[in-house]
Amino acid sequence: MVARIGIFVCLLIAFSGLAQEQYIRPGLLAASSTFSPSTMLNRNEQNFYITGFAEYFLDTKFSFRSDTYLFLNSQNDQPTIKDGLRSYFGIAYHFNKGNWDGHLGFQPGVTYMNMKETTTTSTLLPSVALRIGTSYYVWKYFHFFANLTYTKSKLRDYNRGNIQTDELIFSAGLGFQIQTKQRY
Repeated sequence: MVARIGIFVCLLIAFSGLAQEQYIRPGLLAASSTFSPSTMLNRNEQNFYITGFAEYFLDTKFSFRSDTYLFLNSQNDQPTIKDGLRSYFGIAYHFNKGNWDGHLGFQPGVTYMNMKETTTTSTLLPSVALRIGTSYYVWKYFHFFANLTYTKSKLRDYNRGNIQTDELIFSAGLGFQIQTKQRY
């Protein structure tokens, strides 16, 4: 696995010299959907999500971004979460060098979750996400990305009080983009 990642990174670096056009520009609209594993921070559980994002670049340093996480299942025999949806919208700051982009993001949002046990009532609760990631734009229509997102959220359980459902969610894959503005 480590060897494959090393070969992939070397190929990206080798091909980066070939890319002459700058793809990260104002008006860039990027999106993707991927399968994302996560680790809960308040209990020993691993969950899986379908993750989708859409991002619009205001300029080369700032973008608006929306992320949604749809709960699929848990690896544990006695999971805490039965079903859930997390949705966030916020801003990201980018550290670009050519077509390589590192970014930090802050996104307030909402979480809708239900527990395996029947003592909860599903409601929308406020949530927040902090994200760090990297992307490499290899062509004007697609890029590779990897993100690590910390989500701060809770479930409301009327018998036990609020239950923290903070998670670290990892997502990586192939993203797609289009340029919505013509060059100046």
